Amino acid sequence: MEDLSVIINCSVPHNKELSEDLDLLDMPYNTTSPIESVFISKAAGFGIISGIMIAFLINFVMSFEYEALKRKVKIKIENELLMQKSLILIILLVSLPLVAAFLIGAYLYKTLCSIIIKRKDKHFAGFLDSFDVFWSLEDDATKSIINVLGVIESKSSQVLIEHIKEKLRNIVQNNDTEKLFYRRSEEYGFYYWRKCCYVDTSQYVRVIDVSNVVNLSESDLEEIMTEVSYQPLPFNDEGLFQILVTNQKLQNNDKGNNEYAIIFRIHHAVGDGVALIEFLCQALADGKDDELITFCMPETYNVSSKKTSADFLKMITKLCEIPGCLIDGILREPDKSTLHGPPLTGKKYYKWIESNDNLFRMVKEIKDNVEGANFSDILAKALSSGFQDYFEKEIDSAPSNIAVILPIRFPAIKNKRVKLENNFTVSIFDLPVGGDLKEIRKRFHRLRNSADPLTNYYVLKLCSIFPKEILTPLFNSNQATMVFSNLPGPVPLCICGGDLKSLVFFVPNKGNTGLGITALCYGGVLRLGAMADSALVSSPEELSLILNGMVKEIRRLHDKYVN
Repeated sequence: MEDLSVIINCSVPHNKELSEDLDLLDMPYNTTSPIESVFISKAAGFGIISGIMIAFLINFVMSFEYEALKRKVKIKIENELLMQKSLILIILLVSLPLVAAFLIGAYLYKTLCSIIIKRKDKHFAGFLDSFDVFWSLEDDATKSIINVLGVIESKSSQVLIEHIKEKLRNIVQNNDTEKLFYRRSEEYGFYYWRKCCYVDTSQYVRVIDVSNVVNLSESDLEEIMTEVSYQPLPFNDEGLFQILVTNQKLQNNDKGNNEYAIIFRIHHAVGDGVALIEFLCQALADGKDDELITFCMPETYNVSSKKTSADFLKMITKLCEIPGCLIDGILREPDKSTLHGPPLTGKKYYKWIESNDNLFRMVKEIKDNVEGANFSDILAKALSSGFQDYFEKEIDSAPSNIAVILPIRFPAIKNKRVKLENNFTVSIFDLPVGGDLKEIRKRFHRLRNSADPLTNYYVLKLCSIFPKEILTPLFNSNQATMVFSNLPGPVPLCICGGDLKSLVFFVPNKGNTGLGITALCYGGVLRLGAMADSALVSSPEELSLILNGMVKEIRRLHDKYVN
């Protein structure tokens, strides 16, 4: 493919003087008094030192020579891991007064910073929620941007762009979606929203022009997605979304339709995947709201709507299990394989697959014929086989298990309003490479009924209290190889006058977890996608090994349980 040109603005000519005036108007006043600076630096230093002290104690426990201790003191402890857990629990209990004082100090520090920020920035619209802050802890190699790639039919790219801008202008003043047009800013380690008095929708919609290319192939789109990954979001990365449309048509079938690629880039701080799909359906799509969304396979945390005495007892039991889950998370060893370990570069490779088979129907039929199985169990089994195929091509032997981060959403109240929020928790699932369906179902059942998702939910709540200097090392993802997310999807949509033919999404990397696999059912078609950092794979074709292995396994399971 020829060189991808710079992304250019496809709106009416931009008024430079107006833009400069607006930038000055929206710019926060960034002067801080010496007293404020001294207090803030000391408070941040206290937090960092306290965190380091606790981390040092835990690290000392994990590296201690237990055999020498047992010989000298003659303690009969069968399991070194049990000793580690016991000592860490003791440290955490002894540290509770320090932690309590630390939380109170952090709360007072944030309150003071809130007063200062509100006085300095008249566009202050509130602090980010804890889960929004979690996704704001990023660097250049791990931008927290959800990328959604679609194929849309339209008369021309220019016509489509004008329709999209008109749609955006119509929702700017909508209270349900105004968060989308906020700016994300940071002061003193705390992230907050800024609500600007003027929204230029043309800055959010742009065209991608590829020089010396008439029609775009799938490999061209893969390169475009890689190049787009480097691009900041509007307003120097303070903006929260961007919609890109290719200027060139796609190489399509013999129908002769004008099809273009459309890329939705949305910062994860805006909301989780389900919230963003809802926004796509209800805010941008043409048609009635109640006809658009058909959720088919969400992985949600098991929360009972009817609170009985048994439910309260179960909740109390889970709360008692939280300290054990927290200690298990601390002691978990990072994965060791060719797909995990090195620092990420920021260059991303993309691959997606749409099988000629009706994968969604096949997975549903497998689920109906395997007692107690659900959608996620079968997709996880397919993923397990995909990794087996991948590691068979590698020189190094395959690991017995791969740690997989699973986003788990909390059930939301059903209504027709769009609510852009991150309503989720996460858990790490040990996926056996090449494991059988029975074992995977057993592990999934144990995870769903454990306190681990609830533990991580409350740990993530810390994001609303502490500054980023403390949160960044605390939430650095270095244990799991990949993220696996499957999303419910809508029926076929018509967006801004164009039929959306296909849809696939890609989850962002975090820490040195540089691989993400996704599954999205759109219009009854299950599409699989993969994104990986160039530190882990050398080309998109390597990701095809995993995706093709997943399709092959779904076919095998269908032949075994259905045919």
